[in-house]
Amino acid sequence: MIRSMTGYGQGVAEAGGARITVVARSVNNRFADVRIRVPPELADKEAELRRRCLTVVRRGRVDVAVDLERTTGAEAPSVLNRSHVEAALRALGALRDEYGIEGPLDLATLLSFPGVVQPPGREQPLGEDEHGALIRALDAALEGLDRERLREGDALRVDILERVVRMVSIVGQLEAHAAGIPDRLRLKLTERIASLAEGIEIDPARLAQEVAFLVDRGDFTEEIVRLEAHLEQTRALLESPDGEPVGKRLDFLVQELHRETNTVGSKSGDLDTSRSTLALKAEIEKIREQAQNLV
Repeated sequence: MIRSMTGYGQGVAEAGGARITVVARSVNNRFADVRIRVPPELADKEAELRRRCLTVVRRGRVDVAVDLERTTGAEAPSVLNRSHVEAALRALGALRDEYGIEGPLDLATLLSFPGVVQPPGREQPLGEDEHGALIRALDAALEGLDRERLREGDALRVDILERVVRMVSIVGQLEAHAAGIPDRLRLKLTERIASLAEGIEIDPARLAQEVAFLVDRGDFTEEIVRLEAHLEQTRALLESPDGEPVGKRLDFLVQELHRETNTVGSKSGDLDTSRSTLALKAEIEKIREQAQNLV
């Protein structure tokens, strides 16, 4: 299945007196980049959570935020962290003794230091049931994220396939137009020579030689064949995905399509050909933009 790199998912689970909420957001990135934000008491779970995310995320930057709320013990009193109190007092004493900063040392000043008073059970480690809830919440968030990425990826796939159909039509017009180039070159060259050398007999063999030279220099048949092959490969990649990321492979095909289109435009100075190549480039650029969003 084809996935976009942008999405959102959320999971909530409860167990053992804890309510855990996990939110996962993803945006474009060249590689898989998972960033975890957890409360201090879950810091030892960060590596495990990242590994679990990487089983789902193949490409893109994913920000995962974990929130832990204790649903029991709310009536218990807040906890005074004595080590934080002592550290705050030392810091205030240093400001007074070493820097000469004077000021009242009151309760409001002391309570302004982070961690002096902590909510009940805040530092309590996760139990086995709570750890299971954490994993369930994460899996639910990743499932929602993946579902959203699949939905957007399918929309991008449909849009790109529609553009491929238009490009196939334009390449068909180029191919049909190329068939009449020799006759148009012969007529154009004959008229040009006649206007410059009025009354002078033109050697038909010499004229045919010059026409053949111009036709050979402006022939873009090989480029048309390669364009058709690249478009067919693009269609096959989008219609029969093998489960592997398609973004980088599609980006390579876009580069090849752009290169062949440029070559066609440089070989022919014909107005109709120029218009067709400009139309191709416009579609290719749109596909390039869409490919940047695909995993």
